[in-house]
Amino acid sequence: MSRIIAARFDATVDADAALEALHREGFNDDEIDSFYVAPAGQNAMAPMGGDSQASAGSRFAGFGAIAGAILGGLLGMLAGLAVDSRYGAVAVLFAAGLGAYVGSFLGAMRNVRGGRKAEASVEHPLEPKAGRLIAVNADRPGMEPRALKVLREAGARDLGRADGTWRNGWKDFDPRVPLTTP
Repeated sequence: MSRIIAARFDATVDADAALEALHREGFNDDEIDSFYVAPAGQNAMAPMGGDSQASAGSRFAGFGAIAGAILGGLLGMLAGLAVDSRYGAVAVLFAAGLGAYVGSFLGAMRNVRGGRKAEASVEHPLEPKAGRLIAVNADRPGMEPRALKVLREAGARDLGRADGTWRNGWKDFDPRVPLTTP
């Protein structure tokens, strides 16, 4: 395993400046990797698309959808009963179905929120923001503090450490796994 220092950049100009500064600081081309990290949920890590089967912020959305469907169905049924008696059971069934549909949507949305760092795991990730990532192999003695210094000075966001496989770049990068604080 290699010791990797990584940082995200919002602007390509800043990332390019950081790459030049890393070269000036003594890092070789085979010790630097630069790639784009897609927005959360768009990294195609799960078999059916997305990055995982669920996210930390949607853990209770299913319960909210069921509760909303029941409440919406009951309210819709009452509204259907209040409609003119010419439509009878059709109005009741239509209003109950419509109420359940709208209620399930509102119930699910009420329980969806942004994930919290304390809840993050590979199964329920709290992914970093999108942007260009620069990863530096800091296995040579004394190179880790130099990489941290250069990336900080270049305006890096989400600067951190990781252990990973390095062969002409960071081969086992996983956007769902958070970096450790340097």
